[in-house]
Order: sequence, then C-alpha cells, then structure tokens
Amino acid sequence: MARFHYTILSRAHPGREEEFVAWYRDQHIADVCRMPGVVGGQLFRMDFQRVYALDDAPQWTLMTIYELEGDDPEPIIDNIRAASGSANMPACAALNKDGMIQAAGHLIASGGAHAPAKASQ
Repeated sequence: MARFHYTILSRAHPGREEEFVAWYRDQHIADVCRMPGVVGGQLFRMDFQRVYALDDAPQWTLMTIYELEGDDPEPIIDNIRAASGSANMPACAALNKDGMIQAAGHLIASGGAHAPAKASQ
C-alpha cells in the first residue's frame, strides 16, 4: 500500500480561536486518526504563510498533516468527510470553512541529512 500525506489549512471564526484549537487538539485529530486508512496526524500552529497572486487569501491559523495508507487517498478522505459531524466525529461551530484548503499527495523526492536516496513515483 502507498503512503500519502493529507494536509489541511484551516482557521476559526473571529473571536473563537481558543475554542477551535482546543477542539482540534483535544478531540478532532484523535477522531480522524481512528478512521480506517489514517496512520497518524500532527497539528501545527501556523507561524508564517505567503500566498502568491491572491489578494484576499485567508489567514490560516492551523495546519494539520495526516499520514494515510491505502491505494488511493480520495476514498479515505471521503470517509473522513462522511463521518464529520457525526457522533463519532463531532464538528465544531468555531471552524470557518471559507477558504479552507485540503490536499493529499505522495512523496516523490526529499532532501536533508536523513532523506532517503529516492522516493517512489
């Protein structure tokens, strides 16, 4: 099976940042990690962002990176979306979905001291 990284850039409605971070950190990431095909996840507070050629880009506050395992990331992500808002994966009203970004991909190259020589294509 292939490994994919699923990245989400998200933010809260104004004035609800603490509620949003607490929900994501204390509940949501664990709920997603229990889904079939999700190997693990990490939540990051955004410290820097630059968006090119888009004047009104949202200022995302959180970045989540999940590691997925399967033949194709789309069905895993579709299952996460289907569960979202259910009793097994409660939603948070503080989440502002306007401009939220979700992207998944697989490793094709890496660099640095601990990088493998070549990744799969």
